[in-house]
Amino acid sequence: MKKLNFLLIPKSNNFRDIIIINDIANELKKKGHNCLNLTCQINDENLIFLLSQTKIDVVFRVNKGKPENIKKNIRFICWVRDVSDLKNLSNYNEKDIIYTLKKCDEINKKIKIFQMLPAMNTFKKIETLSYYQLQNKIQSYQNIDFSFVSNFTATDLFTGNRKLVVHKNEINFKKHKAIEKLIKNLNKKFITQSYGLIDYSKNIEKKNVVFQGNINNFNYFLEIFRRSKFNILFEDEYIDFNTNFFNIFMVEGFLIFNNKLNYHIENYLNIDYDLDKISFSFDEILSFKSRVFEYHHDFEKRIKISKEISKFILKKHTYQSRIRKILSDLNY
Repeated sequence: MKKLNFLLIPKSNNFRDIIIINDIANELKKKGHNCLNLTCQINDENLIFLLSQTKIDVVFRVNKGKPENIKKNIRFICWVRDVSDLKNLSNYNEKDIIYTLKKCDEINKKIKIFQMLPAMNTFKKIETLSYYQLQNKIQSYQNIDFSFVSNFTATDLFTGNRKLVVHKNEINFKKHKAIEKLIKNLNKKFITQSYGLIDYSKNIEKKNVVFQGNINNFNYFLEIFRRSKFNILFEDEYIDFNTNFFNIFMVEGFLIFNNKLNYHIENYLNIDYDLDKISFSFDEILSFKSRVFEYHHDFEKRIKISKEISKFILKKHTYQSRIRKILSDLNY
């Protein structure tokens, strides 16, 4: 088997983006390939210079495209939100690959374009809710009723594009306000916590959502997912690079999200049952209320569902499975 030399470039220098690149690199190394990992993005000019000085067979670049004047023997894999994010497709050839987060219906006979979502971040040891159940600690451990964790990082929000920042903030505020209203309508005091860059709870009329600040430790994400009876995911039309979706299921957490996201990922997950059976939506007030009270006091019912999807995700949606697809798409 020929060893390939990969250059891996993350979306940003945020620790979550670097973890994704390290996961990908680890799986490539297991297959016998060499990897050079960058810890931040690089502009096109510096990338061209780096490739002229280093023997690289494949460049894997997140959220950026292929520069002009790249040697023909260097293959590019660009992983972007949508194919429209790439300004110039003429730089690509039949040996390159474009992966998109949003499903792409564009037919391009010259370029390979596929959908690829992120995956769970696997570590040597992950403590799941089943572990705490065996330790007889589960009742005192799951002490948060609702939690919602923003996927946005400073890199996403503060790019200098003021209109983009304002737009994203408006969307997030509306989501927080809608969730606050749903929880209020339950007519019961719940422990509800919000994590992220911006304290939206300051603008919410009823202060029953406690803002806990930004998370700067990856293991703390997993701790929140385990401690929460319900994890609320705010992604709408597609799953982003730094999604919490797979990692919530990895620790056997229970997930609430909306109908748009349900529709988007159901086919991608390739499961033979509805996502409604393993989670539920926050789109409808009456349905939300009945499902919350159905599951809130019944840990056994929640863990039974969470174990089922966790096993499936671990089997089908790790970076090990993503690398198998990438190498297959490379015809390698």
